[in-house]
Amino acid sequence: MSLMGEWTAIVLAALLGATGAVAADAGAPDAALVADGYRQWEQGRLEEARKSFEQAIAANPRSVEAHLKLGGLLLANQRYAEAIPVYQRLISLDANNAKAWIALGLAYRHANQTELARAAFAEALRIEPERQAQLAGLLDSPRQ
Repeated sequence: MSLMGEWTAIVLAALLGATGAVAADAGAPDAALVADGYRQWEQGRLEEARKSFEQAIAANPRSVEAHLKLGGLLLANQRYAEAIPVYQRLISLDANNAKAWIALGLAYRHANQTELARAAFAEALRIEPERQAQLAGLLDSPRQ
């Protein structure tokens, strides 16, 4: 695995949290769909997971968690061009979400949009400066 791939995997795991972790409000209309999608993802049922996350967004278009998980699924499966608008929508919902900016930066970086990636990472660091060490490998390494 390339250095870029290793950092992406590390950062993506940190963004998505522990296995099975879903931070959505249990009473929200999208919570069960997000949880189902995450379980399907863990089981390797990727298309079903994607549909569950998309249904969660349809049920609650303001669901930060559903957008984060859908984008993560796309990013993890190297569908960078599809992940970018998901993260852009997420940022329109929560402009101070450092995880969303980092994920957007990863998608841009892998889509060879280096300057946009740097700008997204810079915004994440503005929001959460303590992420400097986490992002150092991504900021310093060329895309491979």
